[in-house]
Amino acid sequence: MKIHGIRSKIIIFSLLCAASPLFSETFRVRKLFPLKLTGTVQNEQTFVTGINDGIAIFLPEERTWLEGIEIKIAIPEAVAAWQDSVALSLYDNISPLPALSQIDYSGTRSFVKPLPTRLSWIIRIPLSASVSFKESAYDTKLGVVPDTKQGFVFVRLQPAMKGIPDETINAELKITVKPILINKGKLRVSVASPNGDTSPYTLFIDGTKTDVDAKGYTLTPGAHDVNIVSDFYRDEMRTVRIDQAKTTELSIVLKSLVPTLAVTAPDNAAVYVDGQKCTVFGKEFEISEGEHTVRFVMGGYEIVRVLNAQKGKSYTASVAVDLTISEQ
Repeated sequence: MKIHGIRSKIIIFSLLCAASPLFSETFRVRKLFPLKLTGTVQNEQTFVTGINDGIAIFLPEERTWLEGIEIKIAIPEAVAAWQDSVALSLYDNISPLPALSQIDYSGTRSFVKPLPTRLSWIIRIPLSASVSFKESAYDTKLGVVPDTKQGFVFVRLQPAMKGIPDETINAELKITVKPILINKGKLRVSVASPNGDTSPYTLFIDGTKTDVDAKGYTLTPGAHDVNIVSDFYRDEMRTVRIDQAKTTELSIVLKSLVPTLAVTAPDNAAVYVDGQKCTVFGKEFEISEGEHTVRFVMGGYEIVRVLNAQKGKSYTASVAVDLTISEQ
């Protein structure tokens, strides 16, 4: 056992030495597994590999929300019991481009580590120097950022020593790959003003004054309050829900500060506003500030009300005729 341990360390040491970014190496895989990640959906892809296979993880063009890749490996007992027998490597500058029909490659190894002596292992590959996820007791965060200029990340499983038994050589590993999405979403606010004018307004998100930005605002998932305050338009209040890795569009049409009136009445009734017969029902129309008279006439029945319209207010004048029967 002592000799085996020394041999393992020598083999792993040689792998680490070979991982120098100064040197490119050529290698052959038994089979290549090409995968394509999405940048907006937390989907998983599961497959079974051998211990001498390669995985090419192709990245989406839109990577705004993608901050890493998670690889979960279900390690069979035949591998877990034979310490340091299989290693996982990460490569940059792969040539030629990964394809199902291609098994011979060259590349620069940037990371290598033997599979642990347990039945599962989760590794997380950061795609930038600044990511929100951290290493924990349950997973390993790689300390290197792969070069993604080719549009993919290349991972290789390989025997890490000679003389391992056939049971280990022929073992199969269940692997699950999924994107790690940043726990943020975006809100994009578009504001239209009456008559296309450009009078100023102030935007508040969750009570904080915010500069107007056509590109949008990055927010945590959940409900957020959006307020628009202006001396030239009516104040607007909205509540929006932000989802992880998604953009929510919010359109607001600002309203004039001129008071409005909406009239509803039975079909056979006549309504007069300041002596003029009303022809618009169920829809707001502008009125001036100050006192207005609303007169309702139906047959010999008449009702008159006085309205004192104020700036930035909306009013509704409605008449409902009902019949009530009661028993004594």
